[in-house]
Amino acid sequence: MNLNSLLHVSKSGINGLQQSLDRTANNIANVNTTGYKEKQTSFRELLNNQTTAQEVNIPANAEIAFNRGLETTPQSVVFSQGALRSSDSPLDLAIQGNGFFGVRDANNQLFLTRDGNFGFDANGTLVNNQGMRVDTTLTVPYQQWPQGKPIIDQNGNISISANGTATPVGRIMMYLPENTEAIIPNGDNLYQVQPGAVVRTSNENVAGLGTIQQSMLEHSNVELARSMTEMITTQRAYSLNTRVLQSTDEMLSIVNRFTD
Repeated sequence: MNLNSLLHVSKSGINGLQQSLDRTANNIANVNTTGYKEKQTSFRELLNNQTTAQEVNIPANAEIAFNRGLETTPQSVVFSQGALRSSDSPLDLAIQGNGFFGVRDANNQLFLTRDGNFGFDANGTLVNNQGMRVDTTLTVPYQQWPQGKPIIDQNGNISISANGTATPVGRIMMYLPENTEAIIPNGDNLYQVQPGAVVRTSNENVAGLGTIQQSMLEHSNVELARSMTEMITTQRAYSLNTRVLQSTDEMLSIVNRFTD
């Protein structure tokens, strides 16, 4: 392996480890973000070149290989269940299971989220923190809901309790993509699904979809202690790669002086 190859290996290591540090720092920053799902970085070895005794002076039958460094795989999301914590608001919801809430933007485009911190806007519509409309099937329009306390059961059915009477008004939808690899992070705790991916809904009684818990919020699934350990380990690996890069640069400087 020549010195230029060493430079390439060190550079790929530094770039990959920097991406890992960025994602770990982002996870730690969102440790208290409702419904946040941990992002992961994984690495894989680049081209592995086998070397034989005809190419370099190595013992007979020995096998030596030189690789070209590493690359990071596309960002993955860990959709494991976060801990649930109680809330004082009847419109704070959490899903115990694998499903997602649906919210729609001004163009009626559907996004998925695990953040169930909902509320009513000025028009009486159920929305999330960004003002996006929560996806529901209504049997009674919002403007005609009676005054009272909203009651939401585990299947998402909404009733308004007033004067000892519960009036059914609609249902909050839940969604479950068949393949989590088809889920694309979109920022703001929102996700989109790749075109063509199969997405099941709560209307289909899908196993694993989960149940809705009223007056609860899902905590981030980031494990702070493990994330801090990963950051320390990655920082040390980053430091080692920079030292190799520096040493290679110094050797190249010496070689260049020989050729002067």
